[in-house]
Amino acid sequence: MDVGDADGGTVSRFDIVARPDPQTLARLINHFAQRALIPSIVEAREANGMMQVAIEQPGLSVHEAGIVADKMRNSWLVEEVSLRCGNVRQMPLSEAMVGRAA
Repeated sequence: MDVGDADGGTVSRFDIVARPDPQTLARLINHFAQRALIPSIVEAREANGMMQVAIEQPGLSVHEAGIVADKMRNSWLVEEVSLRCGNVRQMPLSEAMVGRAA
């Protein structure tokens, strides 16, 4: 299934592997809050001693999404951020992250 925003635009999907910490989710979501944005999807789980987080945000340009991803990567809590922009196929967190957590 292709995912688009209400205006038929694109969605940016951030797949993040981070250290488990009570502040991890708040710090990741804060990157969107600073831009007055509310992500359409946020999924998180802890597995194998790491947090796996997927965030989908409609309405960002590729450039803006890249800036957000780079800011996430600068956090000491974040191990990896992958970014897909455009009409992304929505998939469950377990499918998106299963290979990265191992």
